Amino acid sequence: IKWIPPTNHSFKLNIDGAFKGKYRKGGYGGVFRNGQGDWVLGYNNSAIAYTLVYMELLALKSGLQLALDKKLVDIEIETDATDVISLLNNDTCSIYTNLVIECRSLLRKLQNPPIRHNFREGNKVAHFLANNGYKQPVSSTPHLMEQPPYSILQVLEKDKTGGTYSRTLSTDVISKLVQF
Repeated sequence: IKWIPPTNHSFKLNIDGAFKGKYRKGGYGGVFRNGQGDWVLGYNNSAIAYTLVYMELLALKSGLQLALDKKLVDIEIETDATDVISLLNNDTCSIYTNLVIECRSLLRKLQNPPIRHNFREGNKVAHFLANNGYKQPVSSTPHLMEQPPYSILQVLEKDKTGGTYSRTLSTDVISKLVQF
């Protein structure tokens, strides 16, 4: 498993959410990188939350809004949250309907960029940002980072050079991804 550079697009947006149910608080984060894997812009934040899916959707919404605001419009998106991709692709009614509608609207404004799944190991930078976002005070606007945090530089370099990570998958996970 590895981070995959954007294929036919200028930028890749990786997103992730983190949730600490005991505290009803979560974090989210994302990173824009160019085709060479270089950091373009990162963000994270915390929010009062009740589910991980909610935090994943906030990560997506914030990233899409930043893409529009910063004119990073030629993007593709990657997440380790298959539930988010399913919610965006289906017309099911859920507790996330308003947030899903907002994300769909932003996606349309960005010419419907592709959203793909990658495992957490291929999404390590966004995972790091989401977990650090949890530590931020709750705010209505995400914390922007024009430079990567020092503690993530090794992962960024491994991603840039095509480094891989191993993972053992259960048959349940494989079945879900095949259906996906």
